[in-house]
Amino acid sequence: MKLPLLFKVYRRTLALTSYVLPSYVGVLNAKRFMTPTRHQRPEWEKKIIAGSEEKTLTSQVKSWHWGSSGPKILLVHGWDGRGSQLGFFVAPLVAAGFHVIAIDGPAHGDSPGNRTNLREFAEKMLATQQELGQLYGIIAHSFGCAATALAADNGLITQKIVLISSPCDLQNIFDRFSNFMQLSPKSKYYFQHFVETEARLNVKETRIHELIARIPHPIMVIHDQDDPEIPYSDALKLTQNLAHVKFVATKGLGHRRILKSSQVVEQVIHFMGENSCG
Repeated sequence: MKLPLLFKVYRRTLALTSYVLPSYVGVLNAKRFMTPTRHQRPEWEKKIIAGSEEKTLTSQVKSWHWGSSGPKILLVHGWDGRGSQLGFFVAPLVAAGFHVIAIDGPAHGDSPGNRTNLREFAEKMLATQQELGQLYGIIAHSFGCAATALAADNGLITQKIVLISSPCDLQNIFDRFSNFMQLSPKSKYYFQHFVETEARLNVKETRIHELIARIPHPIMVIHDQDDPEIPYSDALKLTQNLAHVKFVATKGLGHRRILKSSQVVEQVIHFMGENSCG
């Protein structure tokens, strides 16, 4: 990935400063790390949500609903994303008899907030279930997979979960970011400490593999071998020695195009439809 010259200068300046002011630079990067970038919805997403019922939940999360009845399926997006990014699943799920709900997580899409974290995201999912009632299934992408696993470990109840492009180890994400920003060792410590304090979690103890191992229901994990953002090796670690997890590998779909793949959508619909009841 070719980086703009201005960003390279900015990064190098912060990197050098991190040796002199490690706490300041660490916290500055932590706040940036927890501040998602909002992107405009493309036309295809706008068309999909135009056919939905739009609601703002009591948790202030914006939601969109398709289908008037049937088991509820919650669509959960990733970092910098929107619920409508999973829009290719909507029509097939509704046709299969499901009631589909997409949410914009905190500080994402049309939901309020400037910065957020894994804990808050998971708590909004728990609040969504409390308000809307029992969820039959969840389809999550990327960061949303980690939030789903944490929410399930804290009481979210669902019968089936699909994790697409999921990370396995949160520590790897922190390390990749701090290394990319070229932070000093002390600055890395302050960076991670600030995020952990605000999110009320210990990164080294929050292993997605261990969280999903405790989920007593069927899980499907889908990951592309050419994913440039979450390594394919994460999926292999995530699914290792877990009998209740079905692993599907794809090729050439990357990190986001995988959400538009007709083959992926078909496999997810089949997985959700197995032994479901309205």
